[in-house]
Amino acid sequence: MLPEFQRSYWEEKFRVADWYNQLETELQSFIFPVVHDDPELKAWRRQIYDLLGTMLEKGEVPLAQSGPDLDSDRQPPDTIVIHHTAENPALLLTELSAIGLLRQYGLQYLENDVMDRPVRGEPVWSGHFRADQMVFFAYHWLIRPDGTCDHLLEDNAIGWHAGNWDINTRSIAIALAGNYEHTEPPPAQVAATAQLIQQYYSTIAPERILGHCEIRHDLTCPGDHFLHGWKTQLLQQVLTDPQ
Repeated sequence: MLPEFQRSYWEEKFRVADWYNQLETELQSFIFPVVHDDPELKAWRRQIYDLLGTMLEKGEVPLAQSGPDLDSDRQPPDTIVIHHTAENPALLLTELSAIGLLRQYGLQYLENDVMDRPVRGEPVWSGHFRADQMVFFAYHWLIRPDGTCDHLLEDNAIGWHAGNWDINTRSIAIALAGNYEHTEPPPAQVAATAQLIQQYYSTIAPERILGHCEIRHDLTCPGDHFLHGWKTQLLQQVLTDPQ
């Protein structure tokens, strides 16, 4: 049974520097678990993502003013990892940053381990900024269903996306906006992904263009049609000479 969403309760918690400690029960029970086919839970989560995204945009969430270089292990990218967001394809970038803050950074801070450094109780630090605001994106690129591309993290930044630190240090994460767990993304989205790879990452070998599920075998991301379906289309388009 989901608890009633009480906006004032979540607002109060997010205004505290160690909000993840204050919300540990809720995060462990309702935010961290991977879900695809639970529309009620996903709708409940969206209220929290929207609230936190708005508060981040307004500077209402206490964040660290400085911190270690979390990109110090960055290697020249030799791998591309394809994801889907499993969210509304029209989600705002503020919501996507909120998702990263909750699901990636919140988890790591509760586990008290960021690059072998104890952090529990501290305000969160990512070291990543976009438009002069700290962001918590897991991905380097977001591609919308119409082919529009949003550049989220610079290539010299490590995205916390693969569930494998070695892969994180040497990969580019590309996320397709939308839930493609049981469907294929539209052709324009696949074509834009291929064009992006051709334009910016042509030196990465096609065999190193992987779905998240090929790194984390317990997951299906970017969907159960990827490996035996649209991955072939994507690679064919990557290998086609641009006109």
